[in-house]
Amino acid sequence: MLMNSSLTTSDGERALAFGLGLLMTIGTILFALYTGAGMALLPVAMIKSAPYVSNPALAANTASQLESNRERQRQLEGRNEGRDGGLEARDRRELESLIREERTLIRRERLAAESSGEDRHWIVKAWIKTEAIFRPLKLVGGLLLIVVALFTFTSMLITGIDKAKNSICGAHCGYILGHINIFQPINWVLVKSSKVFPIDYVLFLLLVLFFFSASVVGIATAGIRFLWLTIFKIRKGHTSPQALLMATVLLTLITLGINYSIAMVVAPQYATFGPQTYCDLATNSHTEIPDCTEHKDLIKPCSELATNPSAQDVCTPSVLSTFINRVTINFPFFGVVLFWTQFAFLGVYLIVFLTTLFKVPQIDQDQVDRDLEEEEEEGLLASTGRRFNATWQDITGRKQTYGATEARNGERSGDGLL
Repeated sequence: MLMNSSLTTSDGERALAFGLGLLMTIGTILFALYTGAGMALLPVAMIKSAPYVSNPALAANTASQLESNRERQRQLEGRNEGRDGGLEARDRRELESLIREERTLIRRERLAAESSGEDRHWIVKAWIKTEAIFRPLKLVGGLLLIVVALFTFTSMLITGIDKAKNSICGAHCGYILGHINIFQPINWVLVKSSKVFPIDYVLFLLLVLFFFSASVVGIATAGIRFLWLTIFKIRKGHTSPQALLMATVLLTLITLGINYSIAMVVAPQYATFGPQTYCDLATNSHTEIPDCTEHKDLIKPCSELATNPSAQDVCTPSVLSTFINRVTINFPFFGVVLFWTQFAFLGVYLIVFLTTLFKVPQIDQDQVDRDLEEEEEEGLLASTGRRFNATWQDITGRKQTYGATEARNGERSGDGLL
């Protein structure tokens, strides 16, 4: 069925197939790197998402450190009383270090207050409390995602081995598999569930969302990289527009890789023919043409090797699988790269999963402090811009009306600068 005239394309269709095959190959390489890591990080991150210290404990600890810091500053300043030369060089350096540490502790104290919902609307406080109550469900969800990830890993490994061993024409056609020779769990579940509408659609949608979410987690964790060099980092509230644009492009390419992986490796039978079956009259041992409704042994699932005339009339492959097969047959190089990259995906997943499983995640408090410092600097720069604007208004004599919220923000920033 694959080698029929439908694969004989014109030059325009061949050029389109080449362009899509090139983009799909790039997306599959990104899929192996980012989605493979994200599929391992997503469930483990949900399990270990609970903070190692609660917000009240963090606030109390920070307040204690801040009080000790200020007490030490008072002691050093007390030494300076009655001295003509001022503090010694060692004490001066220590005092400057304590002043810098005090600013850091003040920012950390503000972060703890914001995280606990203090001085916020009651809806925000209720949401924070609800999130804390349902936090144990993240553990259950993480364990469930680990099972799904291992289930997917096993299915992809089985299909990969089956394709490498039993492919119709091997590397010459991109390791196209005529029919499944080894039991594949995800494909079996989807085919069986397709008999009850719409269970298979829901399961397939959840599978696609799982791969896409893993891709987002992988990009957010690893950042935008070129080899070992980090170009952009993805950080909450501090991601540059260039990083968001590049992340969008990467996700678009990875989506092409997800299409190939799901259609050709994760659920090849379901994605190609679904639950379609045909009456295999070629194996008929009866003297008369039998009724397939009475002879269940003659009903066979549709596959690429079904050459029976009745199968050609009944079995209709999906558009996605037909186009992917057209790309891999016309351009075998793409098919080889797409196929073996799936094993790279499995290798990346296994390495990251084992590493993350035994490595205790820690909060990068230095990064949090740097983010808070950048946020404070941005606020000071914005306040400076408003002051320049006010000065220009004083010169020109023009008035500008501010909203209540902007006025309050201006007053707070002004009080901080005075």
